[in-house]
Amino acid sequence: MKKVLSLVFLLLFSAGTVHADPYDAFNFVLGSPYISDSEAQQLLDNFAEDVGQAISGGSFGVGGNLGLMGINLSLKVSYQNVSDNNLIIRTAGDTTLVYPILQGEFGINEELAGILRLSHMHSSTVLGGGVRYRIMESYDEVIPTLFVQSVYNYLIADDGYNKFTAWNLKTSPMAFWTQVPFIQPYVFLSYDVAGVRAKSSERSGMTSTVNGLGYGFGGNLSLGGININASLSMYKGELNYNFGVFIGV
Repeated sequence: MKKVLSLVFLLLFSAGTVHADPYDAFNFVLGSPYISDSEAQQLLDNFAEDVGQAISGGSFGVGGNLGLMGINLSLKVSYQNVSDNNLIIRTAGDTTLVYPILQGEFGINEELAGILRLSHMHSSTVLGGGVRYRIMESYDEVIPTLFVQSVYNYLIADDGYNKFTAWNLKTSPMAFWTQVPFIQPYVFLSYDVAGVRAKSSERSGMTSTVNGLGYGFGGNLSLGGININASLSMYKGELNYNFGVFIGV
């Protein structure tokens, strides 16, 4: 059992090193004198879409019904496919944006749970927080428990040369089959608002705000003392997939 858990954690930590420095071309592309301001704005919008999904990925499906004083701690990895139109990251040679994320959930009362998130990767730090509210509780394996949650994530990127901030607010209704044994599946919709502010390049100060709808599914697997979470979501034609391990009381 210890060997299995050690292998899972090793994969989680090493996953974030597969694609290094995806923001290396931020100044080069955005500040290029060969593109117009309107073209630069479109590039920044495309960039905001993918970064927003990367830093908000994996916020679903761990806690479920925590109840009063319940606690869950999970380590996840969010993999975001990068759009063909995201020339800022594609120019750096990456097609996937990866963030390992530490997420904690805690019961505030019987219906309400708090969510905290933390990550550091690619010379950037992500801080996040939100709440999940239980609308209806299920007591059988057929009817799901219904939740709605909203999570805000904020990113600060600074490698000494390429500098920007980004954020994402993801609000989602979710159906969670919490009473199914061994594996508890869930489905969700999401409404995302995301933004970026350039802090470097010739276009420092340029901002972007984008929004859109997404959807996805996932599940928790609890078997033999191993707790695993995985989900897959789609937003504007691009996939985000993540997996992780968690413990809870």
